[in-house]
Amino acid sequence: MSEMTEREVADSVDLALSLDDDDNARWDIVSKLHFEGGQAAFDAAERLCVSTAATGRMLGADILGQVGFTLGSGGASEGPFRDAAMRALLDLVEREGDAEVLAHICAAFGHLKDPRAVGPLVRLREHPDAWVRFSVACGLMARPEREALDALIELSADPDEDVRNWATFGLAQQTDQDFPELREALAARTDDPDLETRAEALHGLATRGDRRALGPLLEWREKRWEVSDPELLDEALEALGEVGSGGGEQGGA
Repeated sequence: MSEMTEREVADSVDLALSLDDDDNARWDIVSKLHFEGGQAAFDAAERLCVSTAATGRMLGADILGQVGFTLGSGGASEGPFRDAAMRALLDLVEREGDAEVLAHICAAFGHLKDPRAVGPLVRLREHPDAWVRFSVACGLMARPEREALDALIELSADPDEDVRNWATFGLAQQTDQDFPELREALAARTDDPDLETRAEALHGLATRGDRRALGPLLEWREKRWEVSDPELLDEALEALGEVGSGGGEQGGA
């Protein structure tokens, strides 16, 4: 796979800027820049980060998040541009006021998996925009630092169900850590009105051997709530020593 020329990168950036953020064609271009753009893509992204247009700064963050990505590696977090990309993003996040751009920066931080991102992400956990808070939860995923986990605990009680769901997923499945505040946060979501959030919380408690999950799980086995991944709840029952519900067998409490 040959590296793109500066002209090809410039043309790709111009085309991406002409497309809406939710256009798949835009993300196809960004992905190509990640894989094939090399130094020219990184340089273009740095320039975009000082653009007066929010769309330019968003694109810059999107490119920086995974530029240098190669298959079979640890992704951009092990790529040649990680340190320089982090410096550019840390500079950008300190002066950025646009919520959409902030959300894109948070997502980029998540890809780079650098501990220097934890502080800025934690500071944004109370941002008034739900998309920013959702992106903070994404950015903090699988971080081992206690302040990152404490932020996810706070976000797991967010008024927005998507934020709650993703933060609860982070606590339940993306860390092996186990301490009282984390368990209490999961327990608080076992009757969440959003069933996906509830399923994540029950799985997280059950895999930690917390039998507060058992009653709701037995209720699920009887009623089969509509969740996207019912196997998650079967696994939770098994983790508590209960018979799986797939075959309709009833296990003891």
